[in-house]
Amino acid sequence: MTTPTDPGARARMAGRRLAEPLEALAQHVARQVVELVVEALDVNAVLDQVDVNRLLDRVDVDRLVARVDVDSILERTEFRSLLSRSSSTIASEGVDLVRSQAVGLDEFIARLVSRLRRRGYAGPPALPGSPPSLQGGQ
Repeated sequence: MTTPTDPGARARMAGRRLAEPLEALAQHVARQVVELVVEALDVNAVLDQVDVNRLLDRVDVDRLVARVDVDSILERTEFRSLLSRSSSTIASEGVDLVRSQAVGLDEFIARLVSRLRRRGYAGPPALPGSPPSLQGGQ
């Protein structure tokens, strides 16, 4: 019993056997050529020829910003703790300002009352244990 054979089957099989090693060789040569070109390439010279404004015109800024992970940036920079410290510093400076204004107002009222009572004003009372030079005339 004879089986019918495809007359081109042998040629195709031989072609496949040759194609695989040739393809691998071509890929190897292509990789080496790319490496040689990259090593010889002067990137600064290429960049000198790039029109940056034209390149930026092609950038979709909204899409770019949408890709930014703001939470990750804030965690990496510890921005939240910095903001918290700044806020508490501003708040304490505000409280200090109000206190000093209150002390100034208190002194103004004390001088005004002394003047209305026609008495001399000797200054604020000294704190216990303060040096004599800081004690207000007492």
